[in-house]
Amino acid sequence: MKVMLVDDERIALERVGNLLEWSRHGYEIAATATNGKSALRLCEEIRPQIVIADIRMPVMDGLDLIRAASERKLGVKFIIMSAYEDFDCARQAIALGNVSGYLIKHEMDRDHLLQALQKAKDAWQADEKQRRIERARQLKQALADSEALALAEGEFHPPFAVALMQEDLPFAPVPPAGGGTANGPAFSWPEEDLLPLADHPEWTPVGEFALDRARFIAVYARKAKTAAPRRESFRELAAKLQARLKRRFGRPFSLFYSFHDDGLSTLSRSLHRVETAARHAVFCGKDALLCADDLPLNDADGSSLPLRGARLAELARLAETIRQFDAGQIESAINRLFDWSVRPYWDLPLLHETIRTATAAASELLAAKGLPAEDPLDPRRGGPAYHIDEIRSRLTDWIIGVCSAASPYRNLSGKLLKAVRYIGDHYHEDINIEDVAYSLGISASYLHQLFKREMDRTFHDYLTEIRIEQAKRILSREDAKMTDVCARVGYRSPQHFSQVFKKVTGLLPHQYRHGVRA
Repeated sequence: MKVMLVDDERIALERVGNLLEWSRHGYEIAATATNGKSALRLCEEIRPQIVIADIRMPVMDGLDLIRAASERKLGVKFIIMSAYEDFDCARQAIALGNVSGYLIKHEMDRDHLLQALQKAKDAWQADEKQRRIERARQLKQALADSEALALAEGEFHPPFAVALMQEDLPFAPVPPAGGGTANGPAFSWPEEDLLPLADHPEWTPVGEFALDRARFIAVYARKAKTAAPRRESFRELAAKLQARLKRRFGRPFSLFYSFHDDGLSTLSRSLHRVETAARHAVFCGKDALLCADDLPLNDADGSSLPLRGARLAELARLAETIRQFDAGQIESAINRLFDWSVRPYWDLPLLHETIRTATAAASELLAAKGLPAEDPLDPRRGGPAYHIDEIRSRLTDWIIGVCSAASPYRNLSGKLLKAVRYIGDHYHEDINIEDVAYSLGISASYLHQLFKREMDRTFHDYLTEIRIEQAKRILSREDAKMTDVCARVGYRSPQHFSQVFKKVTGLLPHQYRHGVRA
């Protein structure tokens, strides 16, 4: 905590300075001054939290210094030093409101000084907490409706830097309503113990607040009356803050920042920029530390704009190539759409629509085989996905795999295709060939003929194949009880289920589970 000593007597300054090992107790003598005028200038430049000042001084005395510091809202807590005969002046100083203690010079010792410092520190921290709450309220209000901030005129100086810190979460294929992230974080930002780094020679914190459970905003300004700070220096500060968050919470964070050269009243533009960058985190992956001003973001942030023209045509072409089982064309179409998602600017709606279109078309093939729809980015498949290149690779491999597995069924007749889709929807129920035939409006014997002619198997063989395939998926991905697995794939008896499973796979269900996870 920064302390400044003010007294017109050099001997008095030296005596107070030698009473303590200041750093041992968490204090630093940041400056000394011999009159109130010099002290006021230093207060504006170095922003000490505590000032220990004599009352009687030339040029500007202690009372005027306290009044001037209060008018400028410097947030300083004063400890007054005086002789016995200045008690009335000391009482006037205490009445001014930002004086936390009073020391008689000739009685001052180490213990009295430490007590006064602790009292001033507690008072400053209590005031600072209230200041932070108020600044957070104003900053959040500015983000919500762009109203001018009511912070004290002259208290902060441009340029400003706006930082958004965000827990790295896996990409969500379905965009959440209202923006933000679809994956709920495993923690909430704490209200305490997360102050931005303040001890930087060029930047000072203005305020901070939790934007939501996953994102945190901090605003910095140029330190008073210093040269314009280097933008590179803020990246250094941001890197330290990012590392601090990772150590504090034991998880990765990305940090996006933006610079603002105008007044605080128009700060919402930079806040919007970093928020937009955070929504596009999939384009840069985990542990990002980037200036949002340099990113290829669409100024309109077209998250709600419909896709048109060539992009819409290319999406239709992708769906058709998947239905035609053309692996080479599928990969080319996916690559083309992913490249358009990145250049000339990051296009999140196109990325979402590409994944949705490809997944829907491939799911039609799964349905034709009687299998349920899948999520190609399911973390249980290959772990969570964070970066667009990782998503491109996994989506392509999954779709080509689905097409390869589904290719034997591409030429099914309309009636049989509806039958296998019905089985895919109802395999977990107690169904038989009569139920399926009735749903199609045909006879059971005709449906039996369709299975033998087009798939070279009976209805019962196909139903068993689907049920055992689903059981294998559950056993390989979940720790469900055997009775639960049995019921979920349409078998009433666990013993019968085990017999059928072994006949098809050569293993009992528990042997299959252990073999997969060995």
